Amino acid sequence: MIFKRSMVSELANSAGGVFTVLFTIVLAVGMVRILSLAAGGRIDSGMVLQMVLYNALTNLPPLLALSLFVAVLMTMMRWWQDNEMVVWFSSGGRSLFSWVGPVLRFALPLVVAVGVLSVVISPWARSQTEMTRNQFAQRDEVNKLAPGRFIESLGGKRVFFIESAGDNPNEFGRVFVSERTSRGESTVTADSGTVEVNAEGDRYIVLHNGRRYETVYDSPATRVVEFDDYGVRLDIKIDSHLESGKTSALPMTVLLAGMTPEQQGEIFWRFSWPIAALLLALFAIPLSATSPRAGRSLNVVIAALVFILYLNAISVMQTWIEQEKFNYFTGLIVLHGLVFLLCALFYIRRVYMMRWLPVWCDPWYWRRRSISNEEK
Repeated sequence: MIFKRSMVSELANSAGGVFTVLFTIVLAVGMVRILSLAAGGRIDSGMVLQMVLYNALTNLPPLLALSLFVAVLMTMMRWWQDNEMVVWFSSGGRSLFSWVGPVLRFALPLVVAVGVLSVVISPWARSQTEMTRNQFAQRDEVNKLAPGRFIESLGGKRVFFIESAGDNPNEFGRVFVSERTSRGESTVTADSGTVEVNAEGDRYIVLHNGRRYETVYDSPATRVVEFDDYGVRLDIKIDSHLESGKTSALPMTVLLAGMTPEQQGEIFWRFSWPIAALLLALFAIPLSATSPRAGRSLNVVIAALVFILYLNAISVMQTWIEQEKFNYFTGLIVLHGLVFLLCALFYIRRVYMMRWLPVWCDPWYWRRRSISNEEK
């Protein structure tokens, strides 16, 4: 009982430490990526912290699953290295299966948390991210223009640059506009610009005292036109994925009602993480078993391979489901069932000390046999 309580306490400390490190890394990477989007004018700079929070919530299921796996693995490996497992096994009829209970007692609340995050909270965070980007994309281009930075519009075909803002919110100083069409490119520079609305409600930025440089792709000549006033219509082009909505951002009720191949793939992805978290926690028990005299390197390498292959297998199975090779339920049974069988095989090998291959497959067996025959 003391061993089990000590195990649960150490697991909690290890999981907390591992999760803190991983979450900090993900938070920093997400912050850099979102700041670059804000600097490029693709999201509102006032929503950076909100977007970082949404990004962190979408990454919590795999982070918690990995933290649980690493915590169980490292904790039990330390117990093996410090001979504490030897004391446990010598206390009378104990085996590696005896640690399944304490590990499950610690892991099940985290597995439930992973399930809630994967099924409910992460899709909500993705939908909020998409909604925020959609709202910003639908703003007038005037509201997205800011002095001192380049702003893309029309899918990158038009670029605005405003050197300074005027006294009025609709006035700008030193405006640069570059636009690419199917025939060629044009560049417009002006001393100032104002935003105006015509009778039909269309918005224009009217440039004053400037020049327009036009080039045609099949001609080396450049046409230069000077103007007093020149209007550029401000059009809004929303990306198709913002209009239709991503499958990963849909709530579970919508996915279960639709059941298209893409939606089934998303259902599989969401249900896979709590199952994977549970299986990885159980898998870590036999993976941690090692001799106190041996190093940890081999166990760590095998554990890393198991996690990477498992993660890639989930992605591959999701792709197959989207290609209608499986439905989501069959995919869950096949993939996680195979992982469970592999985990059981590791338990059998560790508990009963069985060889992976027959003894005659070991080259050292024949070497020892040859030496023994020579001595005779």
